[in-house]
Amino acid sequence: MTESNTATRKPLDQATIVAAGMALADDEGVAALTMRRLADRVGFKVMALYNHVANKDELLALMVDAVAGEVDPPSSDEPVMRAVRSHAIATREAFVRHPWAPALWQQFLPGPSRVDHMESLLRTLNESGLSADIAHHGFHAVNNHVLGYTLQELAMDFDITAPDARAIAEGFLGTVSSETHPHTVAHVHEHLDGNTSSSFELVLDLILDGLVRLQAER
Repeated sequence: MTESNTATRKPLDQATIVAAGMALADDEGVAALTMRRLADRVGFKVMALYNHVANKDELLALMVDAVAGEVDPPSSDEPVMRAVRSHAIATREAFVRHPWAPALWQQFLPGPSRVDHMESLLRTLNESGLSADIAHHGFHAVNNHVLGYTLQELAMDFDITAPDARAIAEGFLGTVSSETHPHTVAHVHEHLDGNTSSSFELVLDLILDGLVRLQAER
């Protein structure tokens, strides 16, 4: 790098490092993220990164919190359960944009953005008319659905219409009898026929409707 380029480049800061780390992980996966590669990406020496992040674990924690920061908290302008629903959908969309984030979500203590979201969601549920214990379980049910569904979706991310995927599915069908397992065979054929729509929102609605019904039964 020339002296003139060095003089005019933007000073390095933590936000720049985190954004570059997220971009690298988005492009190539979090396994490709090393401090040396990140330094090359931002145009600084590796040691310069350590003036702003202590180590790679701190960087990953900051990246996860930045993903949480992309999601607006539940809106106070919507009916409570609709606001919770919108927040859950937006969280899943953030996970899909950053497919490395769900696997890291539980590995680090929540940062400031995620703590804000926890507080907002807990307050929304507790102010919804749900009892404290139902609100507590509802908080976990919604979050577990968002995280668990997305992890499974990412793990099974393949196009069933692709020749290799169809060959795998058809090979599996060759090991299952339609006489003893007719529903399993029919289910696989549903996928082969293109019926692969997401059930994320369906299950989310079942959870939210169940919380309301449980409260009413109390």
